[in-house]
Amino acid sequence: MKNAKNITSLSKIKQEKLVGSLIIFASAALLALFTFCPILYAEEAVDVMRVEQDWEVVLNEPGTDIDAPQFHTVISPFGNLDSFYLQVCWNYREEPDFVPGGMQLQAWQGEDPAGKKSYREDKLSTFAETITWTQTMQTNGSVLTLGIINGSSTTWGSFGGADTSLSGNVGVANLNGYSTDTSVYNSWISYGANRVNTLRITEVRRYDRDGKLISRDQTPRVVFQLVQ
Repeated sequence: MKNAKNITSLSKIKQEKLVGSLIIFASAALLALFTFCPILYAEEAVDVMRVEQDWEVVLNEPGTDIDAPQFHTVISPFGNLDSFYLQVCWNYREEPDFVPGGMQLQAWQGEDPAGKKSYREDKLSTFAETITWTQTMQTNGSVLTLGIINGSSTTWGSFGGADTSLSGNVGVANLNGYSTDTSVYNSWISYGANRVNTLRITEVRRYDRDGKLISRDQTPRVVFQLVQ
């Protein structure tokens, strides 16, 4: 009986060791699976093909007699203004000659003008007016379209669309190089800053070629804030 008990104990020990080995092996296999799966099945990078910036400017008391304020906003497919970009002149037009009132979209290639379109002629004149709009930029791989949509102003009413859009076949493959910082650093109140409370970007959205939203940044980016 003593020998039989010993044999039984040894068998149990062998079984326990075998089970333990199997558990260790299975754990190692699962660890390897979870470690390497993200590499094997990683999603391909998605190109940004459209960018939308929501803008807001709050005026305190426009000066129509002195054509103030005047400001400009910028959007570029790159992290600089060395190549193509859009500049929108607000409450003035400057190409080919300066004229107060309205707005003017200007396409630039570095320091060279590449196109322009003027919209409206009336000057900003409403006390404590808030103007909102969406600045857009889109490419299909070659044609770059820049413009404004969803504009709202007491002075100008609703604006944006085909009347505030510029396009050109400039060979911009995607908008992966876009940076909101480029817009913030290169937009400004050029005249009559004391008549503006704030100028800021309130939201930025990026889309893929199918129009699917890639990202939404709701961090306000202040271009100008009046110091009281």
